[in-house]
Amino acid sequence: MHTLGEIAKLVNAELVGDGELKITSLASIDCAKSDQLSYVVSEKYQEQLSSTQASAVIISKSLQKYCNTSAIIVEDVYLAFAQITHLFKPKVIHISGIHSSADTHNATIAPNCCIGKNTSLGINTIIGANTIIEDNSSIGDNCIIGSNVSILQGSTIGNNTVIESGAVIGSEGFGNARDKHKHWHSIAHLGNVIIGDRVNIGANTTIDRGTLEDTHIHQGVRLDNLVHIAHNVIIGEDTAIAACTGIAGSTQIGKRCMIGGMVGVVGHLSICDDVIVNAKSTIDKNITVAGMYTGIMPLMPHKKWQIIGVWLTKLDKITQYLNIKLSHLKGK
Repeated sequence: MHTLGEIAKLVNAELVGDGELKITSLASIDCAKSDQLSYVVSEKYQEQLSSTQASAVIISKSLQKYCNTSAIIVEDVYLAFAQITHLFKPKVIHISGIHSSADTHNATIAPNCCIGKNTSLGINTIIGANTIIEDNSSIGDNCIIGSNVSILQGSTIGNNTVIESGAVIGSEGFGNARDKHKHWHSIAHLGNVIIGDRVNIGANTTIDRGTLEDTHIHQGVRLDNLVHIAHNVIIGEDTAIAACTGIAGSTQIGKRCMIGGMVGVVGHLSICDDVIVNAKSTIDKNITVAGMYTGIMPLMPHKKWQIIGVWLTKLDKITQYLNIKLSHLKGK
């Protein structure tokens, strides 16, 4: 817990309001409650700023007129937010073996594992060698966790879930802010990862924790090896994602989707239920209609891509034909 005055001093900000106000955590402007600090970077969120339940907000001078709470006034809101997040990042100290507060329910635990404080392991769960389960994490019943897996602080895993060797659950998201000297400042991600029942996660797959809210992998999801799921992503029930696919932050994927290998998904998108995306596609816009899509070129319905693909194979012949016609016209 920190006072608003302490936080303002950290980022050399102008303080408006009660400097002794106690701030327990950070939250998004829509979800914030009293005793929490939020931030707003744009006037398009002025309505949320005016009605927020947060005790205080980080804003620029131009947004102060919309603010009804205490505030930290800065030139660069996103940079200040990045710096402040580190005040609220829980500290984890790894210990060898099993912490005395861990509830293991007689799970099978292989050698050289580190099981942190306030963790819970379900009945009949198996933990492979050299695996780390950090503080305040929970794993359900009948799970199989492979060797060299890292399940980082605050992660929640449902029942009957399999996580293959080398996977990382709850890693730090890729969020950074630049200062005026073009130097990067990392954002400490304060959300968690929540994984449902009957989920399979492949070897060396990485799932990042949320920035402020959580990353959610719903029940029945299948993730292949070497898949990357960024912060705040939500994946719906029974969706399957093949190897080497990367999904950028804050994207929502619906139920029963099938995404091929080496697909790239741009952040802050929404993909509806029952979508099939072919391998090596790039998804750079929302998908609102169920169906099969290919996006090696700009994303389009698969049937349209099939027609364009036929024409692409004939481009050399078309070019030759046009060159001949052009030379005849010049000859005349």
